[in-house]
Amino acid sequence: MVNTRPIKLTLVLFLFFLSFPLPAWAYFDPGFGGYLLNSIISLIVAGFAFISAMLIYFFRTIIGQKFLFLWQKYKGICLNAFKPALHLGSFFLGAFLYYIFHQSFLLILLQFWSYFDSCFGRFFGCSLILLIILGFSLIFALIIYWKKSPRIHNITLFSVLCLVYILLGTTFSSELSKITTLHFHLPRVLVTDSQYMFKGYNLYHGKLIDETGRIVKKWNHDYLGIIDHNGDYYGEKRDYNNKSTWGRYTWNDQAIWEKHWPIHHELYLSPQGTLFTFTQELHDYNNYKVNFDIILEFDKNGHQLQRFSLWDHLNEFKPYHAEFGIDATFFPGLPLMLLWENYFEGAYDYFHINSFFIIPHNPLEGKNPAFRPGNWLISIFHGSMVFILDQNTKRILWHAVAGEVKGGLEGQHSVTMLPDGNILIFDNGINRRASRILILDPLTLKIKWQYKNTNFFSPIEGFVQALPNGNFLITESKKGHAFELTPDKRIVWDYYDTANKDGDIYRMTRYSKEMIDRFLQ
Repeated sequence: MVNTRPIKLTLVLFLFFLSFPLPAWAYFDPGFGGYLLNSIISLIVAGFAFISAMLIYFFRTIIGQKFLFLWQKYKGICLNAFKPALHLGSFFLGAFLYYIFHQSFLLILLQFWSYFDSCFGRFFGCSLILLIILGFSLIFALIIYWKKSPRIHNITLFSVLCLVYILLGTTFSSELSKITTLHFHLPRVLVTDSQYMFKGYNLYHGKLIDETGRIVKKWNHDYLGIIDHNGDYYGEKRDYNNKSTWGRYTWNDQAIWEKHWPIHHELYLSPQGTLFTFTQELHDYNNYKVNFDIILEFDKNGHQLQRFSLWDHLNEFKPYHAEFGIDATFFPGLPLMLLWENYFEGAYDYFHINSFFIIPHNPLEGKNPAFRPGNWLISIFHGSMVFILDQNTKRILWHAVAGEVKGGLEGQHSVTMLPDGNILIFDNGINRRASRILILDPLTLKIKWQYKNTNFFSPIEGFVQALPNGNFLITESKKGHAFELTPDKRIVWDYYDTANKDGDIYRMTRYSKEMIDRFLQ
């Protein structure tokens, strides 16, 4: 008799792999990152597809054959009459188990990935490897046991093994998260060459610190904080129950005005004295609830001056990026979208704009209309896109997208224009697992200067500020690390703060000593 099991297994695997989009350039963006399918995330997904196919096959075999054998022997029920129904039921049982695996493990692996190659990367990297090894060991243990003792309680054994896998995975995740927050229990500051530093105070998470790390001032609204020249403070108090508050506050933290709805990624004071920030609006798109970004401008009294919705201009931006997963006919990221806790209401964040900057006076303003002062320079995470928009018409005048830059932009943040007209970028390097700081010639998109280091990596977030003395203040966010770098790539100030509950510094901003001393006095 011909053994048809290999044929069945091959068919199941083939059908599973067909469920994922074939183009290697398609994006897998479940609202929290712009991962390409040819990155490590595809290996994880493909691995789970393979495991899922194995699970469904074994469940169909165990239930479809063992149950039918017992029923035929003891109940006298016709095998052929119930075989399709039982196989269908076993298929759905396997699919449900896949969903449980998807929920329990893939989110844990993504958490590891977000911290991978950080200063604690060895802990999370080892855990990731252990979980993968444990998963495959579970499958092989089932195969060996099933071959040696093909009895009905294999199902019980498999359930126990799955439970052990889930508990171990959760334990690894929670315990190693504690390790990250306790690894450095106090901030560490290293001043390597004070004569080359730009003297001032550093603001992050509502705390203003001096060059030794001493806290000299605190505000309650600790997200996206910025200080105005008159000492007023702008910031948001994030509440993931959608009760966030942001606004303008005095130096002594008294509210001048407040707004009670969420913003994200940016508070930017323009040279004209207006305030820019981002929020989102929910739309039905391809049968999904999708968030689209809005750029808002306010005067300093909190009155809205203008509103620019990327939803209204979707067709103008879509030609610049490859097909997003959510644009595909079938989007395998849907289960992740449903499990992901988004700060806004939608399950998917289409563009994920992450920085804003007003083009200043520069030597290129007469060479190209894109570089006229007042135009908008924006960074979009999904698709790795940077644009300059006309300040009046909002028409796209210039772009640098993904592969147009040598080495590829990968989830970049903090895009600004330097006084000499060059573009400064924090290029996260999600897929290559290595970040870099770039200075681009906007006319040719050639790299004029870059900083990269084997230990320099923040898969998400990240910030770089050009200081008046020519140095750069760089925030390596996921390591809770900030440092000041000279143009010849020497670190003259180094700061770690992993005492935060998430071991993170979203961005650090330097203010001059002369400006802050006036308010401290």
